[in-house]
This record gives sequence, C-alpha cells and structure tokens, in this order.
Amino acid sequence: MSNRNDGPAAREQKHVCCRLGSMLVGIPLDRVQEINRLVEPTFVPLMEPYLRGVINLRGNLVTVLDLGVIVRGEPTSTSPKARTVVVEVGEEICGLCVDEVGDVVEVAAADLEALPSHLPAQQRRWFQGMVQLPQQLLLLLDVASIGAIGATTGPAMGAR
Repeated sequence: MSNRNDGPAAREQKHVCCRLGSMLVGIPLDRVQEINRLVEPTFVPLMEPYLRGVINLRGNLVTVLDLGVIVRGEPTSTSPKARTVVVEVGEEICGLCVDEVGDVVEVAAADLEALPSHLPAQQRRWFQGMVQLPQQLLLLLDVASIGAIGATTGPAMGAR
C-alpha cells in the first residue's frame, strides 16, 4: 500500500517567477507559451495605459499588456532583463511585460495561502493566492483575470 496522497491537495503546479519591481509574481507554467526579450510593441492610439500595443508573433497580432501597470500602477522597466511572457488565455494569446524572469518553482496546493486582508481589492483581483518561499512571498497570478481586461478593452488578442 502506498503512503502517497494522490488527491488534489498533493498536486503541484509549476509557476514561472517574474519580478515587478520588488514584487514576485508566479505565472502558471502551463499557461506560458514562450518568453521573449522585451520588444517595443506597435503603438495603438487611444489605448489604456496598461496596454503597451501589439506585436506580430509569427503572423499573429498579439496584445501586449504591462503587468506592472495592472498590478502595481507602475510601468515595467525597459532594462535588458525585462521580458514579454506570452501566455494562453482561453483560445487566445497575449504578452505580459515583466521586469525580469527568474526560476520555475513547484507549488503544492497545500502550500497555497489566502491573500492578506490588507492587500487592496484592486490588487487582490489579479491573484489566486500566495506562497511563502524561503526569501520572499510569491503571489500567484490569475491569468484569466489579466487576459479578460486585454480582451475587453484592447485590440483583439492573437488567436492560436
């Protein structure tokens, strides 16, 4: 008889750790299509500040969202470490600008904690929960909520 618990609480999900200023955000690895150097997207007039523009990704126009503006109210850097994380949102894809991409970590469902009550509601809506890592808290991004704003207010996200 095995002592392993194969239930949902024992399952682990991998997350790509990304920096937004001093904040560490985890993007579910199964939603990440690719990670690219930050390229300047094509400007589209009358866009919201969090919409950086669109890029052509192998023939598909992809909306690029500034994740720093969305979750912190501050734009992501344009440093050499900055990246565009291309993620799947349903049947579409969008790019998320981040300050830096780090390691991939495995998060057990049992380690997932609720967001702190002092986190403003405007920020809480973007995250599913948090995990205490050895050096810092990792906020787990809710990709569907981020993608929803790009799909409803910006140019069409790229179809797969």
